Amino acid sequence: MKENLIRVSHPYSLPIRSVKTTGQYEVKNDEFISFFEERDSVGLSSIVFEFEEPVFFNGIELLPGKEGLDYFPDSFRFELSHDGKYWEPILQESAFRKSFKTSAKWLFSLTSARYVKFVSKISRKANNGRNRINFGNLKLLITGVTNIQASSELDRLWVKENLIDTRPDYGWSSKKKEEPEDEYLIFDLGSVNRMEEIRMLTKNDPNTNFPERFIAYYSEDDLTWHQLHEENNFLSEAGTWYKWRVSPVNLRFLKLVFLQEKQQNKKEYVTEIIEIEFFSSPDKKDSGGPIREPLPYASVLRSGIIRLAVDGEVKEGVVVQSNDRRLRDASTEYRGIVELASDGEEKPGVVVQGNDKRLKIASELTHGLVRLGRSGEARPGLVVQSDDERLRIATTEHAGIVELAEDGETRPGVVVQGNDSRLKLATKKSHGLVQLAELGEVAIDKVVTGDDPRLKDATATAKGIVKLSLNGAEEPDTVVQANDKRLKHGTTEGYGIVQLAHSGENKPGVVVQGNDKRIQPADFEKAGIVVLSKLGENTSGKVVTADDPRLSDMRAPVAHTHDYAEKLHSFDSHTGLLRITAETSSPSKGHVPPVANDAIVFAKNTGEGTGVVGIGNATGLVGFSEKLGILGISKSKDPLQNAGVLGVGTGAAGGHFVSQSSYAVFANGMGIQEKEWLGSGKAIHALGDSLYEGNVRLSKDGQEECIARFFRLDQKDVVTPGDLLVGTEESNVLSRSKHPYSTNVIGVCVGSANLIFGKESKGMEYALVAFLGLAKLHVDASQGSIIPGDLLVSGLASGHAIKADPNKLKPGMLVAKALEPIRKDKGTILCLLALS
Repeated sequence: MKENLIRVSHPYSLPIRSVKTTGQYEVKNDEFISFFEERDSVGLSSIVFEFEEPVFFNGIELLPGKEGLDYFPDSFRFELSHDGKYWEPILQESAFRKSFKTSAKWLFSLTSARYVKFVSKISRKANNGRNRINFGNLKLLITGVTNIQASSELDRLWVKENLIDTRPDYGWSSKKKEEPEDEYLIFDLGSVNRMEEIRMLTKNDPNTNFPERFIAYYSEDDLTWHQLHEENNFLSEAGTWYKWRVSPVNLRFLKLVFLQEKQQNKKEYVTEIIEIEFFSSPDKKDSGGPIREPLPYASVLRSGIIRLAVDGEVKEGVVVQSNDRRLRDASTEYRGIVELASDGEEKPGVVVQGNDKRLKIASELTHGLVRLGRSGEARPGLVVQSDDERLRIATTEHAGIVELAEDGETRPGVVVQGNDSRLKLATKKSHGLVQLAELGEVAIDKVVTGDDPRLKDATATAKGIVKLSLNGAEEPDTVVQANDKRLKHGTTEGYGIVQLAHSGENKPGVVVQGNDKRIQPADFEKAGIVVLSKLGENTSGKVVTADDPRLSDMRAPVAHTHDYAEKLHSFDSHTGLLRITAETSSPSKGHVPPVANDAIVFAKNTGEGTGVVGIGNATGLVGFSEKLGILGISKSKDPLQNAGVLGVGTGAAGGHFVSQSSYAVFANGMGIQEKEWLGSGKAIHALGDSLYEGNVRLSKDGQEECIARFFRLDQKDVVTPGDLLVGTEESNVLSRSKHPYSTNVIGVCVGSANLIFGKESKGMEYALVAFLGLAKLHVDASQGSIIPGDLLVSGLASGHAIKADPNKLKPGMLVAKALEPIRKDKGTILCLLALS
């Protein structure tokens, strides 16, 4: 009984409704979404898909799950059955992860089954010590047409993709031309299928522009084509489906050639088709279970002891058949194992034949592999013959490869002979290569001989290259010897390089020693550099000490309106200006109130009022110092109510700072160590809008210079700085990337950043995520080395980026540009974030 024809032109995924397995799975909208299973020991896991009646498919696709390829099956097999009792293995993989594939997809001839089983080995240990398997979508497919080529397209509405979109309003149209030209369509089904029927829909318009004459060709390899069907003088009605039954043939490629002929009074030629469908039958076998005709020992679809290769198929593990096109005799028109070149043909990939003109004997007139040059001929592309005049023995009369020079000849282009006089031994009377100088002779162009007196050892009485000086002698043009007395250590009795002075000696030309009494500490009785004066002593040549009573309480008379005041008196007893100049110092350290002795003016208010108030028409209070102009210390912890220094403005700014040589404001969050003013590490807290009229520069230690904000993390992930993070279904929650070329990448986890948006969020459930600037990023170079400037996208390894293939890039995939190289394996490099 002949099985029903199946439409194979349109892609389609079989609905999954019944699943039997011991693992955990998710099916949503008749689609198998994911699978997960764990076991204590190594074993086999199986999934059985059951259908109410036989289904037909020619492709299977298996994708990684949320954990990427970490627990993707490594060894697995697909099996088919029509009764659930007898199973037929069809596809098997082993060591899949070593193939570095990002997904698994198999295309094959159309087949049928009521039961499809996936069997895999669970042997990959997880962190909990159990064996785990995990993967994502598993689909049974009608793969449909994978590619369409068209000779031309009318515009952006009438394109080739419309042929399989199931819409009756638009289809494909060739360009409108004034003269008839052949048009064509080429369809690629992705795999070899048994084709039996072609259907086409005409345009729903009185002028259908459907081809009146066309020819269908088929091919299994896009190399050898055979005619399948021809239609002449075909008349078509509007909006009508037409079908053509053909003898069953195995094909992957189908070409439709539309032939147009010149017609009178016709000014425009165009071909239009709305929809197209291809129908195939499955493998020739009985679908009733084990009672059926035996399959061949081996075929191109199923294995026996071996599996036969489809004609031209290149795949590991299949056997080439004797009728394979690659085993036929080669010719210049088509390939066998090789393709023969035409006589003189220089096309790559073709083999030169024995009768090729390029292999004939070369001469001076015609080429072989080479062309011979005439004697003395100097034209490019020619080969010098062995009797060429340029290869004869050279003499002084005529050239060979070179021309010999006469004795002493200096003409350019000639070669010096071995008996040339210039090559003989040099003497003091005649030249060789050089001429020798007489002993002591000073002459240009002469060479000093080894026995020249100028080369002997120098002494104090005789000169060599130099003449040595006698000990202590100051004779010009002599060299001081290492034992000269002037180089010995200096003493108080005799010179070395210098002469040392006795303690207190005041003689010119001698050097004061470190133990000289004049450098000792000064005393009242004996002098150092100076002699100290006793308290109150009035003697010239002595120095007054700092504790001398004459230096204490020196006050100039000050105008008062009251009797001369005591040292301590109320400051409000003055009616004029108060000017005080004095010296005191008792500096305090740490965040404590200063002591009274640390200031010339000390005001302490024991109430709730202010210690010091300054009011002026120009300036209220001025502080001037070589170190700190004004110091304010506050012990309050409320930054909104109190501060070390508070400035309030009713119409202008609360504070105005100016610096002549540095920044106007320096906010030191680290503190000043020598004063024990320890900082919190926080420099500026701005409450309200901030305005910067000028450049803003953000810098910190380290190479990472970026803008970031805090995000909440998926609690299933453990994230470290450098991980690539992507968005999840939950708002503002991120997780590590696990899929290649993801378009939902948000940023990179970093330890710190120059500019942070939002409030600080602490805890393991939050991470600081950079989305602009320079950041360290985990990368995987196992599938391709990375050099500075390479574009990076998310990879299969969790949280890692890989080098991007420009042909696969789509908007939203680009993560960063590499700034450092990594040749292999995984690592962390500096990158310029370029999320787009």
